[in-house]
Amino acid sequence: MSKIYFLSFCNIREGATEEERKSLLGSLGNIRLLLDPYFDDLWIYDRESLKSLPGSDNFCNPLGDILNLNPGISSVGSGDFKPFLIDYTLKNIEEGSILIYHDCNFSKYPQYWQTQWGRIKETCEYLLDINGSDFFSPFEADLLDGNPPLVGMHGKRYTSDKILDSKEDSDIVSGCFEIASSRMIVRNTEKSREFFREYKNLCEDKSLLMRNPDPEPYQNFTHLCPEQHVYNCLIYKYILDGKLNISFPTYYFVDRRLIIEKYARYRINHKLWKYMGDRKIKRKEPKSIPDGKDIRGSQKFREDIFST
Repeated sequence: MSKIYFLSFCNIREGATEEERKSLLGSLGNIRLLLDPYFDDLWIYDRESLKSLPGSDNFCNPLGDILNLNPGISSVGSGDFKPFLIDYTLKNIEEGSILIYHDCNFSKYPQYWQTQWGRIKETCEYLLDINGSDFFSPFEADLLDGNPPLVGMHGKRYTSDKILDSKEDSDIVSGCFEIASSRMIVRNTEKSREFFREYKNLCEDKSLLMRNPDPEPYQNFTHLCPEQHVYNCLIYKYILDGKLNISFPTYYFVDRRLIIEKYARYRINHKLWKYMGDRKIKRKEPKSIPDGKDIRGSQKFREDIFST
């Protein structure tokens, strides 16, 4: 039977209030205590323990940005620790085992505790199988106004243009539904290792993670979610390249509650489907008679049949 592992990152930012420190440490203690029975092992890193790992020199370093909605994230590489830790862990666990990366902010989102932890392995396998993939992250939950967030709202056109193959691809992806990087379910296979290795390598380019450069911002941009935008661009590139199903990831979860029967909801990127369908038609090699060649072979052949 395959094993299942839990991975997270929890770091107390410089300048955190005493209340913030207590909240984070409380969450950390509860994660270890309450989730331990459901996993074969749990690993929760902070900056110091991450920096003890081989190959970490270019990760989890201060970038100097101040991001209003997450002021501490730039001090730990604007989230580049996620692909680094996942890539490292996949190299050190059994083939076919399942790894869950989970953000540690259970105090901010207490509904994370309402996941069906007793059925977590069954849930993971269902979500992987329904998508025909070796990793899964849900679409982001609806915003406060009831609308789903789009990729361009929390990302840079500069980053999209660097990762995607064309401006047209970048434009269409900006209007696709955003995928959350707060929970990533991974089956350890060569395909998943390839994806997260590529994700990690992209995050070595810190210009993709910082607020600038971005000379032509998306019109619907509101704020930056740095590594999540890189993650979204790479996922949609895989979809456009045919490496992931066009319906991926299929679901979002109401109020972030990871319970399939009660809270899973279906979403479909209609514009992406149309874009890929139109592109497939344009790329298809014509198999009919070349343009300009008359089907009769001769303009004089049986002219009376074609005359009006």
